[in-house]
Amino acid sequence: MKILIITNNYPRKNALRNGIFIHQQVKALQQLGVECYVLLLHNWFPPFGIHKHHTYWQQGYDLKQDLLEEYEDVKIFAVPMVVRMPGRIFNDNYFERAAKTLIKFIKSNKTLNNADWLYGHFLTDNGYIAAKMRDTLGMKLAVIARGDDVHAWPEENPGLVAHLHYVFDHADLLLANSKRLADDTRQWMEPGKEREVAVAYNGVDHNKFRPAKTKDERLVTLKQYDLSPAKKYMVCIATPVVLKGWMELLEAIKECGEQLNGWMLLMVAPPRNNKDAIDLKKVSETLGITDRVLYIGEVVPEKLPDLLRAVDAFILPSYNEGMSNALLEAMASGLPCIATAVGGHREVIQSDNEALLIQPRSVDEIVKAITTITKNDHLRVTMGVKARQKMIAFGDYVYNAEKLLSMFNNTKKR
Repeated sequence: MKILIITNNYPRKNALRNGIFIHQQVKALQQLGVECYVLLLHNWFPPFGIHKHHTYWQQGYDLKQDLLEEYEDVKIFAVPMVVRMPGRIFNDNYFERAAKTLIKFIKSNKTLNNADWLYGHFLTDNGYIAAKMRDTLGMKLAVIARGDDVHAWPEENPGLVAHLHYVFDHADLLLANSKRLADDTRQWMEPGKEREVAVAYNGVDHNKFRPAKTKDERLVTLKQYDLSPAKKYMVCIATPVVLKGWMELLEAIKECGEQLNGWMLLMVAPPRNNKDAIDLKKVSETLGITDRVLYIGEVVPEKLPDLLRAVDAFILPSYNEGMSNALLEAMASGLPCIATAVGGHREVIQSDNEALLIQPRSVDEIVKAITTITKNDHLRVTMGVKARQKMIAFGDYVYNAEKLLSMFNNTKKR
């Protein structure tokens, strides 16, 4: 079987954790014998340094330099897309242009043009683009809902609802990466056009993400980040945007006050230049909590297991999730965890013995949960043990990819 992965969310040279959950699933499919190829669009730019004379060209050049040709044996194709200028004259639709560009590229490439499946990640953008490609290429189409895909995005931009309906009409296999997200996806379907949304979990590498075996493992990592072994650390790993609950978390750290003596929050967040980005350092300074928080920035994937083995607790107060990989990895690492009761979190956390679930957007609930975790040494230990047991039962990437591959094999073209 040959599958073409249509996405714009995939590891890059300067952002290796970007789309790592997609990559891990793709890598697992390849381990099962599936040929997988990732296609990433970038703006076309002219040669000989001329790209410096226009913003679109410069953006395309910068992104192209950042794209990998291969990552952990997964082949990645960078696909140039012409932006017709001036925009006031050539006011074409981005999604139509993207679909046409990818169709032309695939047809001209012998490695790609005989693929069995298109697999679009996120329904409203790349899933929609893939749906536009399906009939012309004569390939079957799978699309998967993830994260804010059927939550924040169509609510903020009602125009995306039409994208969802188009995808529902054209996909041969509709997927979501949690049961809750599958239910939320069905809520957007038109009356009389309801259909099944299958669940495809990512899984978690519970061999890579595991508790520390010795005290030395923890101490080595603490030293790398210049952290004191005399303190305890709670970590939050999330994109620095409001939807991840950072503002409530930092306000809760302020509210906790002296209750957090001996503890510090580590903020692991990749650099983000978008207009929705939060300056976590600046917010911390404004709130006067710089003595209780530390901005780590981005941690590359190969270093993240070590960091999780070195800390003492994990928190993720996001507003929406499909199924947070950061949470699964923290639980597999044997950490006591706090997470919001959103997306698929209730599917893996069914008891306070496994992790604490709180409501989103609530500073008070974050304060209560942090106090519970930080003040009870025995609870942290027992909760961490239960969390790891749950993740082992949840299954790794290959285990869940086998289930996904079975869905591909048993799906007929609509």
